[in-house]
Amino acid sequence: MLQRVFVDTDILASPTQHAWLVLLRHETGGLFQLHSSSDAATGAVRAWVARDPGARGPVARRRLELLVATLDEVVDAEASGRGLDHGHPSDLPLEPARSGGAHVLLTSRVSDATDLDRLPFDVCAPDRFLCLVDDSAPLAVREVARRQDGARRSDGPRAAPVDALIAAGCPAFAERVARHLRVRELRARAD
Repeated sequence: MLQRVFVDTDILASPTQHAWLVLLRHETGGLFQLHSSSDAATGAVRAWVARDPGARGPVARRRLELLVATLDEVVDAEASGRGLDHGHPSDLPLEPARSGGAHVLLTSRVSDATDLDRLPFDVCAPDRFLCLVDDSAPLAVREVARRQDGARRSDGPRAAPVDALIAAGCPAFAERVARHLRVRELRARAD
């Protein structure tokens, strides 16, 4: 069953987590869709600009366009209302996720969520979600790992996929990617 995954600001703002989600969504042929809100996309661009103040103005607008283009749907936060969020102690995008028909709210702020059993969707951390994708489509993960490792080798100084995933807060998935890369290396030696 196709899973509708609502991606929170913190994941969109993480270059590593966002890239792996987009690449895996493409490689799995539609195992899941990526959805978010206009507020989350704008918040992610603000976070990027905070890390790179030279990326203001036209550069920030272009980054927002590119980010939105990686999503299957952008829910207008204003149109979705704030009913489910009202009185909730976190600032998780609960109402946009609900109104967007999400099966999963993907956020690294899982500990901020309370009353998870009352939500009409699962709340999942990126490390866990990426591991679930690996459980469902290991060959797709292996292929993305191969391409990411190859890009790193050809693009010059860039963190290895495993190191980048660990730094992005996905250590369990990084371990799986390391195994995929070892399998690939062993197969290459055998040929």
